Amino acid sequence: MEKDIVVVGGGPGGIISAMTAKSVYPEKSVCVIRQIGDGVIPCAIPYMINTIAEPKGNAMPMGGLEAAGIESVVAGAVSLDPEAKTLSLDNGDSVTYDRLVLATGSNPAKPPIPGADLEGVFTITKSLAPLSGMVEDARAAKNVVIVGGGFIGAEFADELSGQSGVNIHLVELMPKVLQAAFDDEYCDEIQKKLEDQGIKMHLGQMVKAFQGEGKVSSVALSNGEELPADLVIIGIGGRPNSKLAGDAGLLLASDGSIWVDSYMRTSSPDIFAVGDCALKRDFFTRKAVPVWLASTATAEARNAGTNIYGIRVLNQIQGSIAAFSTKFGDTCYASAGLTERVCQREGIRYVSGTAAAPDRHPGNLPGASPMSVKLLFADRAGALLGGQVFGGESAGELVNVIAMGIQKGATVRDMDMMQIATHPKLSSSPTVHPLINAAHQALAKLRAK
Repeated sequence: MEKDIVVVGGGPGGIISAMTAKSVYPEKSVCVIRQIGDGVIPCAIPYMINTIAEPKGNAMPMGGLEAAGIESVVAGAVSLDPEAKTLSLDNGDSVTYDRLVLATGSNPAKPPIPGADLEGVFTITKSLAPLSGMVEDARAAKNVVIVGGGFIGAEFADELSGQSGVNIHLVELMPKVLQAAFDDEYCDEIQKKLEDQGIKMHLGQMVKAFQGEGKVSSVALSNGEELPADLVIIGIGGRPNSKLAGDAGLLLASDGSIWVDSYMRTSSPDIFAVGDCALKRDFFTRKAVPVWLASTATAEARNAGTNIYGIRVLNQIQGSIAAFSTKFGDTCYASAGLTERVCQREGIRYVSGTAAAPDRHPGNLPGASPMSVKLLFADRAGALLGGQVFGGESAGELVNVIAMGIQKGATVRDMDMMQIATHPKLSSSPTVHPLINAAHQALAKLRAK
């Protein structure tokens, strides 16, 4: 088979790479090679247990490819020859390409802990069949241990807390949950929310062994405690799936991801890489960061698809902003850019501003929730460095304003003078809007200096 553009990977990065390339270059033939024929929407995996009625409700929609005139082949890519521009598949076929996009994603981390292969111990795959088995077990489980207190682990814990009669333990090596994304006061708010939902937290603890005869029955911790378990979910991240690229001689970064430039081009001519498999650089420090988000992957995919036959758009992705949002119970938590913890670690001087107000006005309107905003700005220069939000559902979009502000180089003065739309049923009052008031507080600190 011969195609102008071949994309390896059927996740968000792969799909959007193909769709963008076909849109920008409609005369080109485009093909997506996807190893997983029953892929799912990654971000919604935790919600397959209860929120989504049936696991198949989270199936990755692929109809858009066919509608756009893009061919889709379910097969695994086993080898790549960059000089011959040929891709060999596990079904015995081969594909010749003019341009290639690698969107091979990541593989879930499975720690080298005794008993990790016991029945009932699950890592998070992106295939519907094994996830359906996990969901079936989770719905029947009475004692669940979740390993990992990042977004995936905490979201699984939150989802499981909606079941009656289930005992949930969350084990995290770090002293705080979601420590990579939030400052301490926000981590503490999240911990309290999860504990209020009956989730038992084991922070600063390491799993020593999964125990049981054939099937997991308990989890041994580093402090000597043993937790009963008929289901274990391991959500401790993963590793870039870069084997195809590495075996073909493409340059890999020190973290195992595929090296790419600002246009997602790899070290081999005419090969691009996007998503979890591709190198991520922090927006401010330019250091490699493991920010594996569908939103990041799709931004990279639009970059690659647009520039795949020559640079058409200059410097649109200057690094990862790491914009996150999540929801536990009825409260949303969101973060974008740098936290105080990262600023202190990297030696970045900053000032902060905080503000709180109801997300409706007046605050006694039905559906109103408290909203809290924290913003960080560069000392003296005043450039927006990061922000964190918690409150009602509007926090999920408010953090996108912060992310865009970071991306466009907004300053504390820009944020202080920001013109906004408000409505009593939709937003905080313009007189006490926490985004503007947090910036105003930080600006006052800068003026005082």
